[in-house]
Amino acid sequence: MSLRELPDSSLVEAWGEIDLAVRHAVGPLCQVVADRALPVVIDAQGITFIDSTGMSILVRIARDAESGGYPVRLRNAPWMLRELLTITGVDQLLPFTDEDDEVDEAAGAPRTDDREQS
Repeated sequence: MSLRELPDSSLVEAWGEIDLAVRHAVGPLCQVVADRALPVVIDAQGITFIDSTGMSILVRIARDAESGGYPVRLRNAPWMLRELLTITGVDQLLPFTDEDDEVDEAAGAPRTDDREQS
């Protein structure tokens, strides 16, 4: 998972297997997102697997947003992730979107990248 800190939002990019091996590595990322208290988009297009630990990471980001008063959206979620979030009711906490215009990716913002960890 990586974080792109844009001027008016945070873009969290997730890919690969989101599981226990990723949990501790993304703790600092989650904290930076919460500290920024800006709208969040989680781009999940590259997720190939997610377990309950991975779900807890998404829930943490969503709960932090809820308590901080800023919106969060899950973009480009693969069908299996959409199904899992819908079945568990997490889709009520973390709404889906496929809109690319919510975050200006061309802004060239600094990026915190943990690709080696996930």
